[in-house]
Amino acid sequence: MKRNTLYFILALIILAGCSAYRTAKFNNKYGPVRTVDRTVSSYKPGEVSFYDDVQPILERRCDVCHGCYDAPCQLKLTCYEGLERGGTTKLVYDGARLRAEKPTRLFIDANSVEEWRQMGFHPVLNERDQTPQANLADSVVNLMLQLKKEHPQPETELLPVTFDISLDKKQNCTTAEDFSEYKKKYPLWGMPYALPGLTDKEHKTIVDWLRQGGLITPRPEMSAKAKQIIAQWEEFFNGSSLKQQLVSRYIYEHLFIARIHFDTLPDREFYRLVRSRTGPGEPVVEINTVRPYDEPGVEKFYYRFRKIETTIVVKDHTVYRMNRKKMERYRQLFLQDDYEVNELPSYDPEAASNPFKTFVDLPAISRYRFLLDDAQYIVMAFIKGPVCRGQIALNVINDHFFIAFFDPEKDTISNDTAFIASVSDFLDLPAGRESNLAIMSIWTDYYNDQKKYLDAKEKYLVELNPDNRGNDITYIWNGDGHNDNALLTVFRHFDSASVVKGLVGDTPKTGWVIDFPLLERIYYLLVAGFNVFGNAGHQLETRLYMDFLRMEGENNFLSFLPRDKRKEIRAEWYKGARAEHKNQLENPFRGLERATEIVYTTNDPKKEFFEKIFEYVGPAAGPNDYLNRCPEGNCVDKNAGPLEQRADRALQKVTGKRGPEIQVVQDLAFIHVVTGNKANDLAYTIIRNKALSNNSFMFGEERRRLVKDDTLTLVKGYVGSYPNSFVRVNLDEIEEFVESFLKIRDQLSYYNVARKYGIRRTSPNFWEEADWHYQKYLKDEPVEAGLFDMYRFNRIAEKSDAHFKW
Repeated sequence: MKRNTLYFILALIILAGCSAYRTAKFNNKYGPVRTVDRTVSSYKPGEVSFYDDVQPILERRCDVCHGCYDAPCQLKLTCYEGLERGGTTKLVYDGARLRAEKPTRLFIDANSVEEWRQMGFHPVLNERDQTPQANLADSVVNLMLQLKKEHPQPETELLPVTFDISLDKKQNCTTAEDFSEYKKKYPLWGMPYALPGLTDKEHKTIVDWLRQGGLITPRPEMSAKAKQIIAQWEEFFNGSSLKQQLVSRYIYEHLFIARIHFDTLPDREFYRLVRSRTGPGEPVVEINTVRPYDEPGVEKFYYRFRKIETTIVVKDHTVYRMNRKKMERYRQLFLQDDYEVNELPSYDPEAASNPFKTFVDLPAISRYRFLLDDAQYIVMAFIKGPVCRGQIALNVINDHFFIAFFDPEKDTISNDTAFIASVSDFLDLPAGRESNLAIMSIWTDYYNDQKKYLDAKEKYLVELNPDNRGNDITYIWNGDGHNDNALLTVFRHFDSASVVKGLVGDTPKTGWVIDFPLLERIYYLLVAGFNVFGNAGHQLETRLYMDFLRMEGENNFLSFLPRDKRKEIRAEWYKGARAEHKNQLENPFRGLERATEIVYTTNDPKKEFFEKIFEYVGPAAGPNDYLNRCPEGNCVDKNAGPLEQRADRALQKVTGKRGPEIQVVQDLAFIHVVTGNKANDLAYTIIRNKALSNNSFMFGEERRRLVKDDTLTLVKGYVGSYPNSFVRVNLDEIEEFVESFLKIRDQLSYYNVARKYGIRRTSPNFWEEADWHYQKYLKDEPVEAGLFDMYRFNRIAEKSDAHFKW
């Protein structure tokens, strides 16, 4: 043991010495590392422009992997500042760290290259002598592109086995000084990684820009129209009264993650609402706290709008729309009621993490209405927020379920400010304890608090309804007849998820009905209170607490079903002796004596309930999902043209395939139906919904798989951020494609279909197809669209993390 330890230490010393030697060699050849100012007022004739020439290439070819927290080596290429920051070996998503990591959010946690270097980021642009030779030799970007040029990706059906495209791939964050070693070990690992290389023109454009020093010009100033709109909103948010200050804090804590879009500005222009040390009219100096309710550290701060300067990627694009009507809505909800705010709450973590204490002075129904107005955004914040990257975080939910909400006018708990205040001690959230590894004591404390809250809620309902009358259909919020946020559908795609409006897909295994206390707690647990840089304890306790909230939403759903069917239906959700025991301990039935007021006429009350609420919600429920719920098997959109109807009629048949036969089908497939007229081409998404025996445990998901219950959902347009495959099929061959798809039984039959219709990572036309899907998404959803992430392309997330690399 001592000898092995000695060898290990000796190896580290040798490696460090080799690295130091290579650095010294670079110093002698290209000069020492120093701060470089690359800003120029304008380019000389013939020079390459970053914004006009380089950024569009990075957007189409690099940002599809280097766009968010999970970018390899944290190298974000969605803006110049990310290039200048460089990369690091530090992980953002790390479920094993024992101590919280210092945040490394671009534009927030450091304001200069020097500060990023102090935080452990290494350069990918030349920071030595600014000569054409050094600008290329000392640039990791150039070296990676050149490696791809020298060793292009083989145009074979299968990706070479030397590539690792697993989710937990080890990071190889090389520097320019150590690149020769990287090149020897991984000759095929040039950039773009495991994807076709750039065209000669694209390659030359970037290399020419690097050769000239990676020069950058100032961004254009904000338009006069944008300045005027933002001035009006900043005036609103920075009102001086205590009531206005409390209202602004409440709204900010719910919008800090939002991509805010003002309706009268260009479709691709977005802003963030931030806390700033400087007031309106001055440059924004953002206060960089981990959470939106952390102590700001200054006596006076201001709510400001900061323009988003990065390329938009769909995986973190949470759009929130603002306009004149929205401001009037805020006034109506929060500023017209006759209530007083005599003292502002503190930013103490234990209190600030509990919104029911912090905002006790704001009417509960106003807060609930605020959340319901943009319910998809609120739920999307759970889904696209940092917490929801990772299979352990997401296996707390099913792959497919529906969400409805209690009507704020009918549900007394959701609008009883006094009752919610009286139980606020039982609604404390894990973030109040900061990062903590005492998991069992935390679980016990929160289990006891959840039990006390549900007991108090049950007692309240009994006193309110002594005749034991249960919920009827009118307790479901109907979107006030016009708000299409009334009903939502969530899809989980292994370690990511999506939320869409309406009831999409066939009848799911389960559903949630959410009231105000539940919706607010989920948001503060998974968004406002979650620290993606926190330690393992923080991440695990968040997952454990979410168990309670999921079960609460499921039990609310059960309360609308026939009393004698509830145990039977819930038993289907928690199969297995351990799961049943855990469920009985954590989630005992309450309110069984209250029978629902809904009259059921079939033996499938779950399906019937969803049908009834769809009919009850009416126009706000959106169109009927004829692609997945078509009893006749031949449903079409009567408003669609004949080409679209033909594609719909053919493709809807794939949803009938389920069980073991779809195990080789990937989680998320985008279908491009070629019509002969590019402007009329169609896009669809096929989603694989994987069934589990239960969601009671964080680990061992593969042992809880119920393969026989797996299903497929077909959606027109796009759902999901991480496509696993592209399918390109001519409309004239659509019936043949579907017939072949329905014959899939195993990997060989899947491979034969994919070989004919699939687009591979190694396909010469891969980028052409990827560009088409992005442009189609942008055309159909000009505000909501963003770049798709290609890292999970052509992989299947299943047992042992197996994947096809074709």
